[in-house]
This record gives sequence, C-alpha cells and structure tokens, in this order.
Amino acid sequence: MPSLAKTYIALIAAVAAATLTVAAYQWKPENLGHFVQFFALAMVASAMKVRLPGFKTTISINFVFILIGIALFSFGETVLIGLGGALVQSLWKTQSRPKPVQVLFNAACLTVCTAAAFWGSHGILALLGLNSFAAMMVLGACVYVVLNTGLVSLVIALAEGQSIKQIWLSCYEWTLPYFLVGAAVAGLASAAGRGAPWGVTLLVVPPMYFVYVYYKMHILRAVLDNISKVSAENEVALAGASQGR
Repeated sequence: MPSLAKTYIALIAAVAAATLTVAAYQWKPENLGHFVQFFALAMVASAMKVRLPGFKTTISINFVFILIGIALFSFGETVLIGLGGALVQSLWKTQSRPKPVQVLFNAACLTVCTAAAFWGSHGILALLGLNSFAAMMVLGACVYVVLNTGLVSLVIALAEGQSIKQIWLSCYEWTLPYFLVGAAVAGLASAAGRGAPWGVTLLVVPPMYFVYVYYKMHILRAVLDNISKVSAENEVALAGASQGR
C-alpha cells in the first residue's frame, strides 16, 4: 500500500479515536434498556450487507439505524451504533479474511461519518434556531452519504492509483438509491415512533429487509447482464476473427 494511503488511514483513525474519546466523555444514555435492544438489532442489520460491483467494500442497512440514532439517541450512543455496525459489517461472514488495516479504516470511517452526521444535523439546526425533525433527518443523511462515499473513494484512489472522481461517481451510482430509500424509511419510522425506540425498530426491520433483498437481486442482475454482454461481445469478436481467416 502506498505511503500516502497509509498516512490517510492513520489520519482518519486518529480523528475516530478523538471522536470516541468525546463520545465516552459525553456518555449519558437516557434509557439503557431501549438502547441495548436497539443496538442489538442494529448489529443484526449490519450483517445484512451487499458487495458493490467493482469495489472491495460492502454496504449494509445499518445506515438506517444510524439515522434513527441521530434523531432518538445521544451522541455517544449513536457513535457506538456506527462503530459496532462497522465491525460487524467488516468481520461477519466475509468472502476472504479482511486485513487489519481494512477493518481499522472501516471502523474509523463509520465512526467519523456518524459523528459528523450527528454534529452536522444538530449543530446546523441549533445555529439557525430551528427545531425541525424533517430538516434534522435530511441534514444527517446528506452529511453521512457525502462524507462516507468521499472517504471510501479517496482511500481506494490512493491505494490503487485511480481517479477519485471516477471512483466517487461509480460509488454514488450504486449507493445513492439505497441511501435515499433508507433515509426515507428512517425518517418515516422515527417520526412515527419518537419516544419509543423499540417501536421504531419494529417499524424499520420489515421494509428494510425487503429493500435489502431487492437491492441484492438488483446488483446480481446487473452483474449477470454485464457478464452476458461481455460474453456476447467476445463471441462476436471470435466470429469475426474466424471469418477473416
């Protein structure tokens, strides 16, 4: 791995470590029982992941639980959901054993993204003197999506010497629909169950499971279509070469 990529990962890890320190210092759960239940289901959701074509990374539906955490839980609790989800997503049922540096970056990335989404959504509303639940969800989702895809695209670009613009656009192409649907589900569920996190969880699980299955099938169809297209092009090329002999 290039030294620049290593430096970048170390920087993100340092920011994540500082974030976790702040989260631990501000740890004040209002209802520990509700949080433990919510956290457990968020970890189950983190195991429901989809590998993106052309990337050595996955996405999972823990994004929805992070957004709900921004609305219903404290900063420390929400950051813990992001960190735990990253570890489960990185280590649970992987196709190949992940490298420690990959696990480190994924955990640091989701920690930083979760913290930024929490601070961004709450901070901007406080600065503007607004108390809008809808605005909080929109701001949180926007900050998370932009930062998450940006950080991941940059580490891939540095590690593989590719164009960050092309990687970022490709990442958006695959992840944006998933994030948009997830944000909508999180917003509706949180609005319907404010003050009852366990009820919110029950509302989220069924629709997000169907979204997960649909998206997984969509990616599988896209990959198979691409394989069929390449195979057809190869057959045409071989046929043309045979006729030219």
